[in-house]
Amino acid sequence: MRNNRYKFVLTFLWALWTAGVLYGSLAPGDDLPTGWFAWIPHFDKLVHFGFYVGEAVLLMLLFEPRAWRRWGVWVPVVAASALIEYLQGAYFGRSNDPWDLLANALGATCGLFVAPCLQRRITRYRENRRPMSDASSVLLDRKNDRLV
Repeated sequence: MRNNRYKFVLTFLWALWTAGVLYGSLAPGDDLPTGWFAWIPHFDKLVHFGFYVGEAVLLMLLFEPRAWRRWGVWVPVVAASALIEYLQGAYFGRSNDPWDLLANALGATCGLFVAPCLQRRITRYRENRRPMSDASSVLLDRKNDRLV
């Protein structure tokens, strides 16, 4: 039951994140918000990087690939980012920048290495929250793995 809820939440977050990435990437440039970050040089590249770190991390947490199979997440994410960059220039009146594609690929690559660390933390958190079955009144010293 708990695992299904975890997967549902991850799927929902991924869909929401992907919708944000698509809106941010395909919306006309005049519709995008500008603010006090505009003074930072190449801030849009940091946004691209962050978009695809999040995309890769959420997919890695959702599918939990091991070892070399992680690249099975990276390849579709980078291919989708290349398609989005193409569509920007061809149909949406925005420029398609190869530097944006590089920032996207670097973000997805970073996500491949961030996700396992985050997965370990989530697993550790979920294990510590799991109630003990028979000995609800017995305390467990987690540091030394012994009953107190």
